[in-house]
Amino acid sequence: MQVLTLIDSLIAAGAERMAVNIANLLADEGIGSHLCATRVGGPLEEFIGDEVLFFVANKKGVLDISALNRIGRYIKNNHINIIHAHSSSIYWGFILKLLFPEVKLVWHDHFGLSEQIYKRPSFWLKRVSSIVDHAFVVNEKLYDFATAILKMPLNKVSFLANFASLDISYHNQVELPDNNCYPKLLCLANLRRQKDHDNLLYAFAEVAKAYPNARLYLVGGHFGDEYYRHLNKRIEKEESLRKRVFILGSRNDVAGILAGCDIGILSSLSEGLPVALLEYGSALLPVVCTDVGDCGFVLDKGRCGELVPAHNSKALADAIIYVLENGGQAQKKAALLKERIDLNFSRKGAGEKILKVYNSLCLDI
Repeated sequence: MQVLTLIDSLIAAGAERMAVNIANLLADEGIGSHLCATRVGGPLEEFIGDEVLFFVANKKGVLDISALNRIGRYIKNNHINIIHAHSSSIYWGFILKLLFPEVKLVWHDHFGLSEQIYKRPSFWLKRVSSIVDHAFVVNEKLYDFATAILKMPLNKVSFLANFASLDISYHNQVELPDNNCYPKLLCLANLRRQKDHDNLLYAFAEVAKAYPNARLYLVGGHFGDEYYRHLNKRIEKEESLRKRVFILGSRNDVAGILAGCDIGILSSLSEGLPVALLEYGSALLPVVCTDVGDCGFVLDKGRCGELVPAHNSKALADAIIYVLENGGQAQKKAALLKERIDLNFSRKGAGEKILKVYNSLCLDI
């Protein structure tokens, strides 16, 4: 079996992490694993396993015929059986399926704006999904979207939980700015409006009143856009944030950063099933998170971490302070989260589900 994973780029974001994780998993299972970043590579290249064959197609636009031909030749020369297209790469997966009808097409839908799923354009997705052989979805809302809106048959859609694949080492902590300060708060999320860093900054300003030595680290990719510039200006302008909040950008040493922090936070307006939560849990970090997407599912309705309403900085600040003032209880919840992740969001479990689908599809090849 030869599987080609398609992803737009390898920036350090959730869908991209999962594309690399799955490509590595397949290689470890003895399957021919090929990974194509259709547009550009990125920092996650460092985590691609030695057995995974990786290339960048250098797509310059939606209808870049040269890049499409490069992928087509690769499919033909490497006898690809299955294309596993993540997120919006399904559109090129669709074109490749038309060119190579014998190849099976799997779509992995990571759509993160699940709170606004009803606004998601469906006209082209309905046509594309009509020739998809199987779709993996990362939460219940996406399952409902695929079956009710896109009209995909029930036997062609299945839930596949994200899984973390970090080697957490507590002896490899990263030296952070103001490393000796306490508490050190971490938000592992790309700098996009959906992640609502503004809400987090308002909450942090309240936390800093109670804990003047608190530090906040924002780890995630950014695009040098208006939102990024806005956050930078705000951090520099507001006295409660200046020299207390640090934008660290996209990092390849996330495991070491996790090991050196005290609380993992997400302040998102919308999520799918965030890999960041799984990484917090794997590192035994107490978690404070907005109750959006499948965050409540991951945290078992608050049994394994603190859930707060979205866009409510007071509730977020209160929850962070509560965790800091109730360290014993917070650590018990963190231990429960790690147990839950090991049981329900494991690499092994995901691999079994993926291979079951692949094997059923390959019966027709």
